[in-house]
Amino acid sequence: MQTPDEWLADFESKVADLQQKATEFKKNIESAGAVERSADGSVTVTVAPSGALLDLHLTDKAMTKSAEALTAEILATTRTARQQAAQEVATAFTPLGGDSDIVQRIPTPDPTTPAPRAPASRPAEDEDFTSTRIYKDEDQRW
Repeated sequence: MQTPDEWLADFESKVADLQQKATEFKKNIESAGAVERSADGSVTVTVAPSGALLDLHLTDKAMTKSAEALTAEILATTRTARQQAAQEVATAFTPLGGDSDIVQRIPTPDPTTPAPRAPASRPAEDEDFTSTRIYKDEDQRW
């Protein structure tokens, strides 16, 4: 049986250990975002620990791609960055006794799954009225 002084010393030790683990957890969560670059380096995305897109950088090379190809590249790169951020967030729980099983349950993207297709573009207007005057006389304005 512990004396009150031994119990208090043990309790203070546990509190100090939890404070240290909480500090480490906070540091790990704050740095858990991810920066991912596409295979050809034309697209770079930065995501927060939540997976929210924080930054998107496109090089001149990216601008030479078709809209559909660029969209697919951005989405694929963002998906990879979000996956990496989720992995880092799960790993951040380890100092707090987080089970490694949590980390293993994070789904990994299937490389054989095709990227979602970009939405179809809007149809062109029937007629172009940009050069047509709507007033007979230039002085007849509202």
